[in-house]
Amino acid sequence: MPSAPPRRRRIALPALAALAALVLAGCAAPADAEGETAATSLLPAAEGTTSYPLEIDTWAGSTTLEERPERIAVIGFSTNLDVVEVLDVTPVYTMTEESEWAWRDPEWFASIETIDTATRRDPTNFEGIAATRPDLIIALNYVWEQADFDKLSAIAPVLEYEEQAGDQADWRAGQQLVGDVLDLGAAATTAIEEADAAIEEVAAAHPGFAGKTTTIATDYGAQYDFEYYTPTGGTAESVMLDLGFAPNPLAERFVADPVISDENLALLDGDALIVIYSDEETRQARESQPLFQAIPAVAEGRYASLAASPDNELLLDPEGQEFENATWVLRRGASAASLPWAVEVIADQWLAGVELE
Repeated sequence: MPSAPPRRRRIALPALAALAALVLAGCAAPADAEGETAATSLLPAAEGTTSYPLEIDTWAGSTTLEERPERIAVIGFSTNLDVVEVLDVTPVYTMTEESEWAWRDPEWFASIETIDTATRRDPTNFEGIAATRPDLIIALNYVWEQADFDKLSAIAPVLEYEEQAGDQADWRAGQQLVGDVLDLGAAATTAIEEADAAIEEVAAAHPGFAGKTTTIATDYGAQYDFEYYTPTGGTAESVMLDLGFAPNPLAERFVADPVISDENLALLDGDALIVIYSDEETRQARESQPLFQAIPAVAEGRYASLAASPDNELLLDPEGQEFENATWVLRRGASAASLPWAVEVIADQWLAGVELE
């Protein structure tokens, strides 16, 4: 993960004048039949607890929201749409999502004014964003280069974390941050509480998880790495702890480096082991290793073996039974919208065949 550059106040650079010019023509939203701006229907009524002007500190600099934003552009990972959807906020711009996420409301998504054909894997469409005349750009955990941050800031204030978070992003903090900035702090708190209650309900339905340790690993194949997915302090570990599992002391070994070498395969042990493979060939290669077969969780049948389907949408066990793929939600996809769905998948599908009682 790249280190965060020193914080400095945002400066409008002359080289960005062309982008800024796109915003100058007609910043106000068009009026509707009753004389109110169309933008007022994009957000719920303000709660009246956030004061503007509001200074926003990010890892790349500080900026000021002069008034409550109404036209919001959302870029980046699915979580950035999640945090506004649960607040009943409709952005004016977003990207095409890479998957039809199970928790996404398709009608809400279709109502977004501009859905770019680009996905998060494509270059950021600065001109397309500017054309929608946003007054805030939500880009949590997505902008990693100062130059890109500055280009976005020439269009509108950018909401990012104070520190670059990567896979360690706190979904609760992100949800609350967006709510507070939009003067919907109470609604954000409610969304977090409802998600936590849903997770607690799943945990209560599976008392056998309590006090047990678990390990999740992802095997990306011979050309890539075999990685420990639940290192101490990470998002994936926190999800499993919320489900009632106990911290696995072996996870501390993978905080600095998640790669699992053949020499440290024994560290994959736990009361339950879940390994997610990139494909069937990778699964067969790994499971043929004597060192892997000797891991107690594997040898004793406390092991869930899941390989990605060819389209990466589902996971398959060795018999071909299909399971939903919640892997993404355990890291950068964790949110108040996605986690209630994901923990049910983990508890009722992934771990259904693992005896923990």
